[in-house]
Amino acid sequence: MAEEQTTDTTTSTTVQPADAKPATGAESTTTQDTDWQAQAEKWKALSRQNEAQAKANAEKAQKFDEFQESQKTELEKAHDEATKWQNQYEQAQKQALRAETAAKHQLPLELLTGGTSDELDAQVNALLAWKASKPAASSGPDMGQHGETTPTFTRQQIADPDFYHAHRADILKAQQAGRITA
Repeated sequence: MAEEQTTDTTTSTTVQPADAKPATGAESTTTQDTDWQAQAEKWKALSRQNEAQAKANAEKAQKFDEFQESQKTELEKAHDEATKWQNQYEQAQKQALRAETAAKHQLPLELLTGGTSDELDAQVNALLAWKASKPAASSGPDMGQHGETTPTFTRQQIADPDFYHAHRADILKAQQAGRITA
């Protein structure tokens, strides 16, 4: 009997995990691009699922709110209505207080924003102090850049026909220069 001699012809091979990247540069870039695209698609799909769930939840929330409203007692409904009317009443009171204060001090209503008499008094005092410190509009001649006289006119002066005819040429120059004041 002849003995057979067997030789070991197995070679060592390494097994790479499925998500391992190939060693070559060109193949690596292609695989990474594909992985990012796959990840993007995966997250898009999850986002769409979440959007669909949010829409379903919104509809359920609306139905739940309607259900709660239908389950309210007459007393709760009356309380909600009374609260609404109370808020409107308070707003009307604040507006009336503002209007009264504005008329009393001869100020434009839109300048007053306070809700209480103390807040309004503070605003009125600040506005009146500002108004008192503001110099009056000049109705006489102003000195220009080089010492020349450049008159400034108010609209009230221009409305007076006699004044307008006496100073017509100067008024037209002032109007062109933008020196007509309130």
